[in-house]
Amino acid sequence: MDDLKNTDAIRTGVSSAFDQNRRGFLKRSGAGALSLSLSSFAAGLVPGFVNAAQAGKRGPTYATWEDVYRNEWKWDKVTWGSHLNICWPQGSCKFYVYVRNGIVWREEQAAQTAACNPDYVDYNPSGCQKGAAFNNNLYGEERLKYPLKRVGKRGEGKWKRVSWDEATADIADAIIDGIETEGTDSFILDSPHVHAGSVANSGGYRMTYLLDGVSPDNNVDIGDTYSGAFHTFGKMHMGYSADNLLDSELIFMTCSNWSYTYPSSYHFMTEARYKGAEVVVVAPDFNPTTPGADLHVPVKVGRDAAFWLGLCQVMIDEKLIDRQFASEQTDLPLLVRTDNGKFLSAADVDGGHAKQFYVIDEKSGALREAPRGTLRLDGPVALEGTFSAKLRDGGTVQVRPVFQLMKDQLDKEFTPEKASAKSGAPASLIRELGRKVAKKRTSSYIGFTAAKSYHGDLFERSMYLAMALSGNWGKPGTGFYSWAYAEDNMFFLAVMNKPTAQGGMNEMAEMQKSFHERLKKGDPTSTDEMADIEFTKAVTTLMGAVPPAMWLYNHAGYDQLYNNKAWADPSLKTTFGGYLKEAVDKGWWTKDHLRPAPDKTPQVYMMISHNPIRRKRSGAKLYPEVLFPKLKMIFAMEVRMSSSAMYADIVLPCAWYYEKHEITTPCSGNPFFTFVDRAVAPPAECKEEWEGMALILKKVGERAKARGLTEFVDHYGKKRRYDELYSKFVMDGHLITNEDCVKEMVQINEAAEVFPKGYTYEQLKHDGQVKFTSLGQSVAKYACGNEYDPTKPFFPLRWHVDDRKVYPTHTRRAQFYFDHDWYLEAGEALPTHKDPPLIGGDHPFQVTGGHPRVSIHSTHLSNAHLSRLHRGQPVVHMNDHDAAELGIKDGEMVKMFNDFADCEIMARLAPNIQPKQCVVYFWEAYQYKQWKPYDIMLIGMPKALHLAGGYEQFRYYYLNGSPAPATDRGVRVNIKKA
Repeated sequence: MDDLKNTDAIRTGVSSAFDQNRRGFLKRSGAGALSLSLSSFAAGLVPGFVNAAQAGKRGPTYATWEDVYRNEWKWDKVTWGSHLNICWPQGSCKFYVYVRNGIVWREEQAAQTAACNPDYVDYNPSGCQKGAAFNNNLYGEERLKYPLKRVGKRGEGKWKRVSWDEATADIADAIIDGIETEGTDSFILDSPHVHAGSVANSGGYRMTYLLDGVSPDNNVDIGDTYSGAFHTFGKMHMGYSADNLLDSELIFMTCSNWSYTYPSSYHFMTEARYKGAEVVVVAPDFNPTTPGADLHVPVKVGRDAAFWLGLCQVMIDEKLIDRQFASEQTDLPLLVRTDNGKFLSAADVDGGHAKQFYVIDEKSGALREAPRGTLRLDGPVALEGTFSAKLRDGGTVQVRPVFQLMKDQLDKEFTPEKASAKSGAPASLIRELGRKVAKKRTSSYIGFTAAKSYHGDLFERSMYLAMALSGNWGKPGTGFYSWAYAEDNMFFLAVMNKPTAQGGMNEMAEMQKSFHERLKKGDPTSTDEMADIEFTKAVTTLMGAVPPAMWLYNHAGYDQLYNNKAWADPSLKTTFGGYLKEAVDKGWWTKDHLRPAPDKTPQVYMMISHNPIRRKRSGAKLYPEVLFPKLKMIFAMEVRMSSSAMYADIVLPCAWYYEKHEITTPCSGNPFFTFVDRAVAPPAECKEEWEGMALILKKVGERAKARGLTEFVDHYGKKRRYDELYSKFVMDGHLITNEDCVKEMVQINEAAEVFPKGYTYEQLKHDGQVKFTSLGQSVAKYACGNEYDPTKPFFPLRWHVDDRKVYPTHTRRAQFYFDHDWYLEAGEALPTHKDPPLIGGDHPFQVTGGHPRVSIHSTHLSNAHLSRLHRGQPVVHMNDHDAAELGIKDGEMVKMFNDFADCEIMARLAPNIQPKQCVVYFWEAYQYKQWKPYDIMLIGMPKALHLAGGYEQFRYYYLNGSPAPATDRGVRVNIKKA
């Protein structure tokens, strides 16, 4: 980075002068928020100069006009930076960070992110207005600088300043008390997000691992898990790189709004249009991405599946499908018994394997086994017809291919006219797009709105069916979304026993190898991918990660929401609790998933990168009313005061971006790891999260010794030592600082082949960014099903298409028919359409939402600069005709309410919003009247069918599977004047 520095401006002692300069600056700035201008930078300016100049008493002296410009842009240092509260699953944008007098004054896009090769456009400038304005957040009024201890009631906002020693001692005693009375289930790290950084995220899981605590899975908790993909393909992380769109001829943007949520790579969509691709936006509203598209499909809220199934009907009816692709890649040729709806298996035919299924040879009409170890078929198979199969008991049964069942359903329920009536998309457009998908190289981006919709799994399954029928995956320019990431550096650091240099990664590799060998021994047709899933499940248990819906149901009062049958799918036979009991009784969910156990009471609750009062659906009501009163200790590791930290007993101040060494968590969409340097020291008593966690564990050992305690028993019944927690956390002194951890992460990624062979921390610090060379050695490597070539755009599933590798599913194929009893009973064995249930009650409006234009989540909503770009308070976007009928004018305060809760919010009238739709983006709870955010009404009703087990792909492991308690799109509300 030496070439970035203004060498004659570098001074020693910048850090030592930091506190004095900051205090003086903040004192002069009044409220503590920065309003930055170029006049603030001039080297000739001294305190009082600006006022004197404005009063006409004094002026600058420069030899030439060039001196004015040069002095304006004179910095003590310039470092690399990025933002860890990324618009994940993308982000990782590379920035210059400019420092003067120990203060970050400015950041700007580095624009150094290269293209994969000269035939494709680059990723530049890679960044957005949120990143360019982030430095203002560092100096906001809500920034925390000292440990705080509650002295009033929880949430009252009364605090006293304490030392780190006192704060960590209180936390340590509470942890010990909890373990001694309730066992290790007493410690909860609630859904930590990666927004604090890779090191902080690993640290949270490592701390939980060592304490044998519990951590509700963040990814499932926030609703970023694609259940439809997980159930269809047996996996979810099948992302592509953004430049893959440049090889597409037809691009669908559905359940997403790249203009807001993915600005850094939005240009790939427009560049693809320059190359001739057509872009189609599928959305209820004419959202800000739509003006850059060729077509808008105005589906009604929650009715996307009907649209996709209409396209499928057109392709089949007009004989436009890729029969060979569908026959090899999917379960569409597999035979289903007409008497019970189950796959015909060898257990039926000759008493053989229950998962050996059958197809019909198209030439001979004979029954033959579908291969389990390969997707390659020995000749064409029948997709249509009704056949007879002889059973082991001498009887016969009629069977039909899944394709025939699908065709019958589509012809009956999803002709273009019928699909139009259900979805809201014009029949002519359904026909047009069905033909185009069949004939063009098609990619799609399905956003997290699908994952946050009650029947979002049906959206996904229906879209994947359209891509299966047209042969649109496993090839350049195809794919479904851009979320796959090399997580090895975080995943392994959380559970490694020793550093990479001392054989830590070798130990992990041996563990993986043992899983592979055991699985192969039991089933020679199994794959490395299946073995790695089993390995990941084991590590998930070690980390204490659990499905969040059960945690909320058993301990946070959500049973009162989830068991309301009026808010769930009316076709379900019982409540969420009823399905949960049956699933537990059948052994689908074990004690490792149901932590804390229903008969245990959580005692200590830790928050890091988590704001449940804002983020948790209906958490603003149920957490303070039900969960928090149970807890003996709530502590938050935070950079600034949040709506949730207000309820804590202890708040520990942490370093923010540019105040610590870090590394981003990139995804395949933007496949670059970016280095975050420590540009300035943290303010006052702020510490890196890793250091703070280490201090807590060190204090646990000290307090346990003082209390005469040496050991505790984990939930496996094994003994652990209190006095070893700290040394194990820091790997015997190897990992003391964030910089130590980033160095170790570089070694992990080098060993896992994510980074080039021989790549070092010093290179990363110099370069500021490095591109994937592979997706590592964990889940993403196999989920994407393709080797990563940095010189080409990346697309998933090539191994399955070209090499005919089987999928990790019940049928070993991309699976569109689930013969599971629950799915048969609910009418979802095949992809279908269902109207959204009346979550929240029978009210006329349906809520949608997502990331706001001017913030990543709610991080930037109090940013002084960005606040000028919006109304500065929460707003609901509603159709202007709906508003007129209710007598509501633009800018008026309205009351939104349903059967569970209510809030007050400003109305913004918008003709681009569909009638009876209303849109609310993220806002902090404290920005609402009485701290009642719109999230309080959202329920987050999980889909009970996702409790199903006994199927290979119906399972849970880290970041994947289980019901998501975040289905907030399409929740019912009413609106009236406040």
